[in-house]
Amino acid sequence: MAVFNSSEYSWADLSIALGGRILDGVTGLEYTEKQDKDRLYGRGNKPHKIIRGNKEFEGKITIWQSELEAMVRDAPDNDLLKLNFEVIATYKPHDGGQTVTDILVGCEWTEIKKAFSQGDKNMLVELPFVFLNVKPQQ
Repeated sequence: MAVFNSSEYSWADLSIALGGRILDGVTGLEYTEKQDKDRLYGRGNKPHKIIRGNKEFEGKITIWQSELEAMVRDAPDNDLLKLNFEVIATYKPHDGGQTVTDILVGCEWTEIKKAFSQGDKNMLVELPFVFLNVKPQQ
């Protein structure tokens, strides 16, 4: 009988490296892998199988404004939209469970938007990005 480790991961277990630097000022990370799928119809009125098309990868990261400004300072021509980078997300549970590292390859920002409202104590910037592939559990 197989025994499975059912440890859960928390935000405190996550380290995110971007461009070779671990981010301290990060408050959110999301990434998605999608594949175009459709039903293949033939004889009758029910599908015979599922057919697969192209894959698509996208995500977003939420960071402090100070992290954004550091990235802008180091970007070619101070233009974040010119950057190509990897995101390395490492989940290492404190209770000794399995360490998991996902590598997002060929990332590029699609939008940079700053917003501030009265009463805000700091600026959080959400940066959407697209990427070419995810290498899971490296």
